Amino acid sequence: MTLQLIAVSDAYAATTIEVAPTRPDAYSEIQKQLNLAKKKPENGPYTIVVAPGSYTIGHSLKLYSNTTLKLEGVSLSHGSSTRSNMIRLGDGSDTQQGYYYQNITVVGGDLNHMGQSNTTIKLAHGKNIKIKNVTVRNTRDGHLMEVAGVKGLTIEGCVFRDQVQVSRSEDIAEALQIDILNQKHMPGYRSEDLPMKDITIKNCTFENVPRGIGAHTAVLNRYVKNVIIKGNRFKNLKSDAIRIMNFYNCRIEGNRIENAPRGIVAYMGHSKGMYLASSLAREGGVPTNTQTTYKAPYKNQKISIRKNSIAVSGSHIYSGGTVEGIFVCGYSFSRDLKKGSEHDAIPKGNYYISGVAVSDNTIKTTGHGIRLDNARYSTVRGNKITYTGSKSGGASYFGIYALSDSRVDYIKANKVSNMKNHGILVASKSKVKTITGNTIKSPRKCGISVQNATVTTMTKNSISKSGAAGVSVLLSGRVDSMNKNKISSPKGAGITLESRARVRSVSGNTIVSAKKYGIAIADIKGPTSITKNKVSKCGKYAVYVNKKAKKQRVSVKSNKLTGRRSLALVRIEGGKVSVSGSRTSVKIAKEAKRP
Repeated sequence: MTLQLIAVSDAYAATTIEVAPTRPDAYSEIQKQLNLAKKKPENGPYTIVVAPGSYTIGHSLKLYSNTTLKLEGVSLSHGSSTRSNMIRLGDGSDTQQGYYYQNITVVGGDLNHMGQSNTTIKLAHGKNIKIKNVTVRNTRDGHLMEVAGVKGLTIEGCVFRDQVQVSRSEDIAEALQIDILNQKHMPGYRSEDLPMKDITIKNCTFENVPRGIGAHTAVLNRYVKNVIIKGNRFKNLKSDAIRIMNFYNCRIEGNRIENAPRGIVAYMGHSKGMYLASSLAREGGVPTNTQTTYKAPYKNQKISIRKNSIAVSGSHIYSGGTVEGIFVCGYSFSRDLKKGSEHDAIPKGNYYISGVAVSDNTIKTTGHGIRLDNARYSTVRGNKITYTGSKSGGASYFGIYALSDSRVDYIKANKVSNMKNHGILVASKSKVKTITGNTIKSPRKCGISVQNATVTTMTKNSISKSGAAGVSVLLSGRVDSMNKNKISSPKGAGITLESRARVRSVSGNTIVSAKKYGIAIADIKGPTSITKNKVSKCGKYAVYVNKKAKKQRVSVKSNKLTGRRSLALVRIEGGKVSVSGSRTSVKIAKEAKRP
């Protein structure tokens, strides 16, 4: 039964049609009205209102331009053993190109895919698409929603739930996938190098799904642009809650993530899922101007990850995944990739990720807090990270971890508690300009460790009750200036410089109640100045220069060193050491020489 209401203005016609299906398969009655937008576009835009009730559909409902489908109070169940979508843009074998289908809205409805192994809602070649207050559920080894080649997409107030992955493939089915237009990933649509852009996903719920919002495909040198992922809730996942890949100008803000093994992941390149624009153009017969040779990424990709609440634990659906709150990752290929089943022959080059600001997130984790891997021009500020897992056995986890030649502007004003390993680790040729104002409590090992990496300035950090040193610099690590840090009750030394460390200045630091040494120096590289520090209540020496210092120059000057009267405050076993200034008692080993 249909009721057609037509309202006409001077500018355009508008048609509202109410449908109350009566047949066991409601598909034909609803689709008949949806087809009017294709057959009689002059009477549009169309609003198709399905009467509240529970219905079964045996085929996918196809949407065309200038259509609003209202499903408020409606439950739709997939009623066929034939694999198909429940809602899709365009015909089953669509040949359109560009952002062809425009001005389409779906409001309300409960879409139950009844365990079918196909995508429930599929959208491509579209512009100005809105999906509001829709529940999408119960699919197997498929996406709940998949979109590609859409400009202007709003998904608001929707619920994505009860998505089952039976296959053990590492190609995890996202609840909401942002995809590309090639035949492997979007069959039924014309292949084209047509980028996703202007996307808003807000106030949605993702529950009992493998991965929440995700992209595991990308086109080389073609970015997904202008994305907001805001105010969503993720609960009971088996992989990443949010995963982006090859995005530019993206804001991930105010989301809540519970019971997932990984919170938010931002990739630039990847060893899988990368395709050439020429491949898409060849498949679809649509020319492209996108470059297929290596092109350095933008220096500022404008990615903001802020004010999210993240609780991660458990294990990934596939082996090898790391538990962590936030992971920011670029890839560097030293040789061209050979074409594979999941990627094209991507040219060698450094596909670093850049311009990522990670700020004001609250993270509870049984793994890493925040990990930056080959990230450039990025910042980490104001995050609160708490380790909630076991501190014995297993892998090493760090509160904030920069590795693989990352270049970080600053790590600032973060609070890190109870980490299994170091609170902050900078390693593997990474460079951080400033580590400042961080508060680190009770790490199992060091508060801050710099290993085979460079920190320009380390200042005004507060470190308490570390299981090893408060600060360690080792394995050719370098710190130009280490000043005004406060270190209390470390089980090792307050500050340790060893294994070819290079530190120019250790100045104005306060170290209290170190179980061993206040400042310990071993086989350093280059001269070190130890000035104006306050060191007290150490279990052994306030300043200790190990024999491994050999002939390196160490200046110990104008420090305030206090301790038990029965012990010397400075012990020198090696190096070319000068000691002067405030109250100091010096003990020189026989093999050492005072200059």
